[in-house]
Order: sequence, then C-alpha cells, then structure tokens
Amino acid sequence: MEYTKYTNIKDELTIVIPCYNEVNYIGKTLTSIKKQIGIGGTRVIICDNESTDGTVGEISFYIDKFRKDLNIEIHKGGRVARARNIGANLSTTPFILFLDADSILTNKNQIKDALTEIKTNNLNLVTCKVKSISPSIRSRIAFKLFNLVNNIISKKTPFAVGTFFLTTKSSFFYHGQFDETLQHSEDYCLSKKYKPSEFRIINHYIGQDDRRFKKMGYTGMIKLLMKSFKNRNNINFFRNDVGYWD
Repeated sequence: MEYTKYTNIKDELTIVIPCYNEVNYIGKTLTSIKKQIGIGGTRVIICDNESTDGTVGEISFYIDKFRKDLNIEIHKGGRVARARNIGANLSTTPFILFLDADSILTNKNQIKDALTEIKTNNLNLVTCKVKSISPSIRSRIAFKLFNLVNNIISKKTPFAVGTFFLTTKSSFFYHGQFDETLQHSEDYCLSKKYKPSEFRIINHYIGQDDRRFKKMGYTGMIKLLMKSFKNRNNINFFRNDVGYWD
C-alpha cells in the first residue's frame, strides 16, 4: 500500500478548519484535537474570514498554549468553501481532515481510527456520525435522525459532513475541491462525487451544539435537508443563499 511508509499522524495528515466569528467554539475544537492519541506535531491550518469577535486573538492564545503539541497556523480565508480550499492547497500530506470550527472530537482515538479505516480499506473518504452536546432533547433526536437518514442515502450517494471530512488529497483535487460558487451544502455536493465503495461512515461521533437549529428552526433545517436531497442534481439550488452560514 502506498501509505505504509508513513508512521506518524503528523506525516500523514493536515487538519483544515474554516473560521468566522467562532470565539466561543474554536478553543474547544482545538482542545479536542490536542487530546487525540498520536497527534503530536500535526499541522492545523485555520483559515479565518476576517472575524470581528476576538476569534483571531483566541486562536493566537491556543497557538502558544499548544505549541508543544500542535503546529497551529492561521491564514486569511474566505467563505467556507474558499477557506477549506485555501487550507487544502497549503497542505503537503497525503490526507486532509476538514473540521468545522465547532467540531468536538468525542473519542481520543477518533483521528487515528479514521486514518486506519481509510488506509486499510483503500477508501478515499471517511466521515463520522454527529451527536448533540446540547441539553436540548430535540437536538439530540434531530442528530439521531440525521445519522439514520445519512446512513441510508450514503449507500447510493455518499455524504461526508463538513464537521468531519477526511479525504485523500489526490481524490480531493481529482473531484475539483469544494465548489466556491455554492452558498451551502458544499460538503454534500463534493462528497457525492465519490463512489459509495470508497466511502465509509465510522462509528465515532463529532459533537455539536444546537445553535444552527436555533438559528434556522428545526422545521427549517429539516426542510433544507429535504430540498437539498431533492435537488441533489440541480447545482443552481445550492448557489442560493439560505442564510445557513451568515
């Protein structure tokens, strides 16, 4: 296998995080990365879209705090798809892990297990399940339903959520990177280009709170997911700004 020469996560993987006004979340995300087994020295590229809430200062704090454990960098980004692509183009490793700025890794072996899965099974794309870290019962139920639906549709149409999107760098560029003309669902639109046989949802969870449900409403989020699947072959649908990232 072409990846067997790599023995350390830092030699195999670059982590890319798009960021905009995430002062209340980015520290928790970086802390959960730092706790990962075998993560020492791994490069973490944060692409910030001119945050105005103190996010850059928060990142600088963790750059210094975790200096012995992580190689954290901050770069000028853009909207989500653009920021992710900037980070990917800066990477030099055979694998790229895209995380959101509010993605909380819930298991210390999560990254190591994902890398093992993608390498040993000759995959090109791996994602995780999502669970709520909010006390809201509705959000917990909503994430469980999402995991169930995603497991079903991914057998024919892979969907790797941007909260945890682990890909081989070669496949990422082969499929054209994230489409920067899209206003939402850029993760879905890219992941569905991968073959189901080269995709896997591993049995680990990314923790997220319910802020997007609060913003768009539970009904609004469900409608958006349904419309996205219905229009999966209509790229213009995803170019409409639905206010998801604002």
